[in-house]
Amino acid sequence: MASSHPDLQKYERALTRYFQIPANERKSRDREKILKVLGVENTQEFLGMHIPLWEAKLDELLDPTCTDMLPISIAHSYVNWVRGAIRLMPSGARVMILSSKLKTTGVKKSVLALLHAMTGETYRDFEVTDVQLVEKVHKDTLFTVKTPDRKEYPVYLSHFGCLGEYIYSGLPGLVGLPSLPAVYHVTPQGEELLLKPKEQGINIYHDDSVTTARIHKDGGWWVQGAAAQDALGDCIGTALRYGHYVATPDKKVVMIDNIELFHLEDTDVRIFEPIYEFLPRKAYPDDARKQEQLQEKMQAEYEKAYGGQMAVIRKEWAEIERYLVEMRRNIHTYSGEVFETILLRIRARVLPKR
Repeated sequence: MASSHPDLQKYERALTRYFQIPANERKSRDREKILKVLGVENTQEFLGMHIPLWEAKLDELLDPTCTDMLPISIAHSYVNWVRGAIRLMPSGARVMILSSKLKTTGVKKSVLALLHAMTGETYRDFEVTDVQLVEKVHKDTLFTVKTPDRKEYPVYLSHFGCLGEYIYSGLPGLVGLPSLPAVYHVTPQGEELLLKPKEQGINIYHDDSVTTARIHKDGGWWVQGAAAQDALGDCIGTALRYGHYVATPDKKVVMIDNIELFHLEDTDVRIFEPIYEFLPRKAYPDDARKQEQLQEKMQAEYEKAYGGQMAVIRKEWAEIERYLVEMRRNIHTYSGEVFETILLRIRARVLPKR
């Protein structure tokens, strides 16, 4: 919804009046009024949901200085109830609520920056056309923006693991690897969030379309793409890989949701199953001989691509090091460790002593 839309302007005026009422003086009837402006039917029934502190949660949702569309911890036992209640709102209500937050929090500029990174175009405005709450740890809100040239782009807004993913996002491009752009933002109120495009393609480990026939057709470039990404991941110490490989329509493999970095010790826990083991087992779950033959072939392809990418990483080490130094404050904040210690560990992975 564009900022000039009459319905949004009417809602924002009502919102201003509502938040002029001190929190301890707001009544259910005040909340009913603003819910009606949002187009919510049966406002009394909506407010009467059996969710602890529901009216306070609703105030958090409506707060234009807070970007969170899910005003409860994802670990809370009532998270699905709160998510479900917000999903019951009309689509236009969720659109108005998120749209009202973008300017006050500075997120509008960050969305424009992301659109430029995605398209190469410089846009001055956009409108939100849809808002969905998603059940994913790394992403909580999926919203669609429409640009003045009438193109639509789905964007994730995440409040989880933002800094780690932001640090990682600048690395693949330095070594010739495909990646999805990400924009890190801290609101004037101190809220941390990450914006990133919805990935296009198939999740190699999770998608139902990964059949035996598809593995034989595309498994070769999947393995090579995953190997190249693993080479960088091993140098940086990414811990989450199972389910994090996406094969894009233009035949590239990108890594998503890299929120766990710098797991560089041999004893560090990693969630990882090599793709050259996973795909043969997926293709031939009941045929050990065929599984072994395919694994042997894929492992050879993997090791060749991995070695080639490591050569590129070693060649570009100076650029990688420069980037990490620029990110030193973020890396220290993220890890809680001395930056120089992490840098030495990474250097040892990239440039091992002979």
